[in-house]
Amino acid sequence: MYKLGISSEYEILVSSYPKSMIQPVSRTFGKLLVVSAFSIFVAQAHAATSFERLSSLLAATPEGGWVKASTNFFSDAWPTGADAVQANSNKFPGAVVRAWSSFAWDSAEGNLMLWGGGHANYVGNEMYVWDGATGGWGRGSLPSKIDSNGFIIGGTAPQSAHTYDNNIYLPVNDMFLTFGGAAAPGGGNFQKTDGTNVSRAGPYLWDPSKADPNKVGGTTGSGWNTDNIAQGGDMWIDRHGRWTGTEAPAYIHGTTAYRTENGKDVVYLTADANASGFPFLYRYTVGDVRNGGEDSWERIRASRNTGGYQSAGTIDTEHNLYIKTAFVTGSYTSELTIWDLDNPDPADPQGKLDIGVNLVNQDGSDFVMTGNYGIDYDSANNTIVLWDGGDGGGTVWVANVLTDAAGNIGENTTWTVTRIESSTVDHPHGNFGSGVLGKWHYDETLGAFIALDELSSQGGGAWDAAVWLYKPMVAAVPEPQTYAMWLAGLGLLGWAARGRSLRGRVRRR
Repeated sequence: MYKLGISSEYEILVSSYPKSMIQPVSRTFGKLLVVSAFSIFVAQAHAATSFERLSSLLAATPEGGWVKASTNFFSDAWPTGADAVQANSNKFPGAVVRAWSSFAWDSAEGNLMLWGGGHANYVGNEMYVWDGATGGWGRGSLPSKIDSNGFIIGGTAPQSAHTYDNNIYLPVNDMFLTFGGAAAPGGGNFQKTDGTNVSRAGPYLWDPSKADPNKVGGTTGSGWNTDNIAQGGDMWIDRHGRWTGTEAPAYIHGTTAYRTENGKDVVYLTADANASGFPFLYRYTVGDVRNGGEDSWERIRASRNTGGYQSAGTIDTEHNLYIKTAFVTGSYTSELTIWDLDNPDPADPQGKLDIGVNLVNQDGSDFVMTGNYGIDYDSANNTIVLWDGGDGGGTVWVANVLTDAAGNIGENTTWTVTRIESSTVDHPHGNFGSGVLGKWHYDETLGAFIALDELSSQGGGAWDAAVWLYKPMVAAVPEPQTYAMWLAGLGLLGWAARGRSLRGRVRRR
């Protein structure tokens, strides 16, 4: 029987295979010894173990309730010694969670990948991986060293960044993808230098099959610990220029959502030059990375009818809609921006503009959207679920996605939000300083949401970036056929009190 070390604390046991069949391979938290012909089975077994454990936790959780899925502190995985990077005094790796951040949910293996830091907060670019099978936080890489100008030594890994809603997992390629957002040190796009010239870099892919908690993510010699020169993991891939089309201009306040199209990883994302509040919607198709495939960029939609800055996004995969949180500002009165993704017109990518949806509470009063919300689509219940970590941390807000028989938004541009109080005593602490953003994801296999709690300012305290599962309510809000009757009663009264003119409502164009 041979031990396959996932970390110093957790291990998988594989029996009945001679040592001659076992080769060193990196995976998840540390160096693994994986049978080469057996490696796919091991990955599948890990995924089964992850989802079995998480499903078991959810089975004992009532609808509308939360269950803590992590078993240690996030700070347990922080670098130590020479690799403990401090951006400046009072800054620490907790900024990877606290500062305008997001995680990617590995829907294949049931793991969470967390990467960030960013402008004026933390320069460490190490990867963190939370293992659904054990509930333990681990580290996927060590941080890269930076030069006096804030560039990564060797230029083979990304600068840390505020990622907003811009981290995402690509199941076809089995890669983590980040577009960044506000990268250290200047707060703009990813950059690198050859020592003379500075050029744009990214987006970046991170390969989880190369994960090693004791190796730097870039090349050998690019780490902080100069006593160990054999520490390069070559985990990062810079995709800059490996595409057709024109890249989005900037990723501050960006949002992303994923789906597979024609067997390829496709990311829909919003990007906004100069923080105008009117982002374009892009489609980024990722090629077969390990076999030299190229990517492609397409700008497919524009926004004219809704306004918004710090936001989060999702795809309604049933009706082919991109849904993003929006803000009521000036004459723009919608809380959601929606783009219909059907029938794009290559000759006129802006042919289908955004549709604004107004959100009202059950009593008809105005629902106030803020930049703190995370949003994702619950495919089992055809709802969007919002979480901002407020009201003690356990409250979520749910709304039906209202469409006509053809699956179009049509005239259904007022949706009612139902407030769902936690049905469990235990739930996240919340109190997010810079927003939930991309720390809220729905998993179809589990039929539940994965959430990352806020971090105490010192780390290692009573609560420390715990991973939580939320089990949604079934039929938490009225069905669409009852919605009109309901509005005719309470809802329209509240709408009148709301005082929004018909001219302020967004109509489909």
